[in-house]
Amino acid sequence: MWNNRPIIIRIKRHENVHPFIQALHVQHVPLKRVVFREQEVTFETTMHYLPKIRRVRRHYRLKMAVYYSDELQVFRAQLWTVLGLAMMIAIPLLCAQVIWRVDIKAASPELEQRIDKTFQETFQLETPMSKKNLPSDAIIRQKLLEAHRDLSWVHIEKHGGRVILRPQESPKQTKLTNEKLASHLVATKSGVITHFNIQNGERKISVNDTAYEGDVLVSGVIESGTDQVFVGAKGEVYADYWLECSFKIPTKITLKTLQQKQWRVLVKGIHQEKIDYVQKKDLPNWLDPYVSIVEEQNTKKMQVELDKSKVDSLLLPLLHEKVIRSLPAKTVIKKENLLQVKWENGTVEGKVLFLVNENIANPIQGQQGE
Repeated sequence: MWNNRPIIIRIKRHENVHPFIQALHVQHVPLKRVVFREQEVTFETTMHYLPKIRRVRRHYRLKMAVYYSDELQVFRAQLWTVLGLAMMIAIPLLCAQVIWRVDIKAASPELEQRIDKTFQETFQLETPMSKKNLPSDAIIRQKLLEAHRDLSWVHIEKHGGRVILRPQESPKQTKLTNEKLASHLVATKSGVITHFNIQNGERKISVNDTAYEGDVLVSGVIESGTDQVFVGAKGEVYADYWLECSFKIPTKITLKTLQQKQWRVLVKGIHQEKIDYVQKKDLPNWLDPYVSIVEEQNTKKMQVELDKSKVDSLLLPLLHEKVIRSLPAKTVIKKENLLQVKWENGTVEGKVLFLVNENIANPIQGQQGE
C-alpha cells in the first residue's frame, strides 16, 4: 500500500553524499528542499521511498536520521486520517438516534413490573430502536395513566439513548361503601362517554354519546313486558370533559420528592426520634416491646425557580398534580393545554385547560320497582 507521509532525512556530511544523491535520482526517488549545510545535508521525501533510500545509504556507508515532517501538524491530510475523523463524528451522531434502554423507576418493584408489562404490551417496542419509532411523551403518559388509574403522573426523562419512566402514585383515598343498591346511576356533570364498568343495571346511554348533568346513565329497573324488575344499579361510567383552571404561584418554590422506600430496625431506648412509617412488621409478643421493624418513606426537599424553559417539564406537572388531587379516585387527566401564562413580580399566573376522564355516575336511591 502507498504511504505518502512526508519525512525529512538528515545525512552527515561525507565525501559520498554527492554520489548518494545521484544514485537516488537514478532510482527515481523524488527529493524536495535539498539543503547542504556545513555538518549535514537534509532533504524531504515520502515514506514510500524509505526502503530504497536505506539500501543506497548502506551501499555508501552514510549516517542517516529520519524524522516525520508533519509531527507538529494537528491534522494530517491522509486518507486514513480523514476516514478516522469522519467515523469519530458519524458514530456518536448515529448512536444518538438510537434508544438503547427503557427503564422503569418506581417506588416499589411490584409497580415497576406492572408498568413495564403495560408498556411492552401497549407499544411492543424492542431495544435498541430508532428514536423515530418511540411514541411521543404525551402518548406514553396517556396510555399508562389510562391503564393504571392509581397513578397521578408519569415523568419521562431522556438521557442520550436511555429513557426513564418514573410513575408517581396518587394519594391513597378511602371510600365508604354502601351495600344498598341504588335505583339509578345519574350523571353528575356533562361529558362524552368513554367506557363502562357496570356490575348491576341496564345501560341507558352508549359509548361516544354525550351525557348531560342529571341524565340517567344506568337504570336499576329492568322492564320485562308489563312488569318492572328491580336489579339495582352499581358500577362506574367514565366520560371525558374539559376543565378550565386558573393558577397563580410564586416562581420560587420548594418541592418534596419521594425517595426509595426502605426498611429500618428501631431499638427502643436507642432510637428516640419519632418515625413516620408506611407499614410495620408483626413481631413476636416477647420481642415487640423492644424492637420495631418499619418501612419508611423518605422525602427530599429542593428549591426550584420556575422560568419559561420549565413550563412543560415542571409547571404543567405541578398543575396536573394539584388538579388530580382534587378529583375523585381513578380519575385520569389525558391532556393539558396552557391557554395563557404571565410572569411578573416573582409570580406566574394563567389558565390551563385539562381533558379529564372521570367516573361521572352518581347513585340515587329510590323505591324498588319504581
